[in-house]
Amino acid sequence: MNKLIKTTAVSLVALSLGVSSLPTTTLPALAKTKAAKVLSTKKLKKTAYHAKGGYIYANKKLTKKAHKAFKYLKTTFYATKSVKLKKRNGKTATYYYVKNKRGNVKGWIWKGNLKKVNTKALARRKSDIKHVLAAVRSMSSDDQSYALEAFKDITTSNAYSSSGLPSAIQEITGYTAKDGQAILQATASFKGRFSSVTNAKLAAMSDQLAETIAASDDPNDDWDIREASNNLADTLADAVETLD
Repeated sequence: MNKLIKTTAVSLVALSLGVSSLPTTTLPALAKTKAAKVLSTKKLKKTAYHAKGGYIYANKKLTKKAHKAFKYLKTTFYATKSVKLKKRNGKTATYYYVKNKRGNVKGWIWKGNLKKVNTKALARRKSDIKHVLAAVRSMSSDDQSYALEAFKDITTSNAYSSSGLPSAIQEITGYTAKDGQAILQATASFKGRFSSVTNAKLAAMSDQLAETIAASDDPNDDWDIREASNNLADTLADAVETLD
């Protein structure tokens, strides 16, 4: 009788605590990630890529994720090795070992999550960024701050988008001859890159600005220089946004 009472009491306490009468079996430990099997490896000619998504793994057997690739869509990676794997689902796949220029983001990523970069176009973008930045730095110290601020967000990936070089070019304007010369310098770095109509328009506006600077009575504070440089800057910015 006492045994029955004790059993009943324990059951009531369990119910009052919201505990179901499940068997007291121990849950199995989580299984470790099964490693992929390496079938073959080879060296690659160093090639530039952009990631499209997926993961970058710390090791070729894919047992540890190092980075989420979508966080680095604008980063240029360089592939130097490849590995053919038999994944844990039984399917085969090729992964590339990639590393960014600084070397702080690196690892193995599925080949299908990479897009080859046009190195010639990449070099052109880098050159354009360098030349426009040089033009900005030649401006009068009082007027270059806004243009320099725009460069914080400029990369080779967004160089020709509205938030890239065009946004900085629109700020290459001011009241001084130095500001006018700066936008002339930036415009010259893109000479012949646009349609014949746009090229002709930029050339005419450049000539007009150069004449305005030469005729200025006060090269350090001239509204006409401001207007002519602003018109040229806006036109050049619109033209740069059409580049690929």
